[in-house]
Amino acid sequence: MEIIYAGFGGQGVLTSGLITAYIALKSNYEVLWSPAYGGQMRGGKAYSMVKFDHHPITDPLISQVDIVVAMNKPSLDFCKNLKTDGLLIANRSTIGSEDLPDTCKVLNLPIDELAAEAGSTRSANLITIGAVIRETGIIGKEEACRLMCEFFENKGKGKYNETNVRAFNAGYHYIG
Repeated sequence: MEIIYAGFGGQGVLTSGLITAYIALKSNYEVLWSPAYGGQMRGGKAYSMVKFDHHPITDPLISQVDIVVAMNKPSLDFCKNLKTDGLLIANRSTIGSEDLPDTCKVLNLPIDELAAEAGSTRSANLITIGAVIRETGIIGKEEACRLMCEFFENKGKGKYNETNVRAFNAGYHYIG
């Protein structure tokens, strides 16, 4: 499985990839996480790539992408790497429907609005993780939530887990 989370610095795309990698690793997958960001941390182009499999990963290149999560319009550039049956999870809050490609399956989520409803606009990236977990089926929802909470507790940010779980669930249960 290959996933790219892309957006501007500050939208949590590096953290999204890291959490997805953590969940996959704790679910007994071999995992590769590769973050990238421009010279500016906040506002610059940023993306992270996650590759995981039950077999050893011998090729670190990400070339046959299963899912692209695009938090903004420039991130749609990564759609050229999608497999023919790949999925684009797009942020309807920042990407117009006229900009979406018609060459792949699209899940068009109002990510920013869902995050605000969950209690924090900073949890927009967790909306996408919920959608990715549902779409991939790599692990059950409850276990994914537990591991996500564990990730934040290990970072000393467990106090946000109630909001984080609401955001995850909003993405997991959203039907576009």
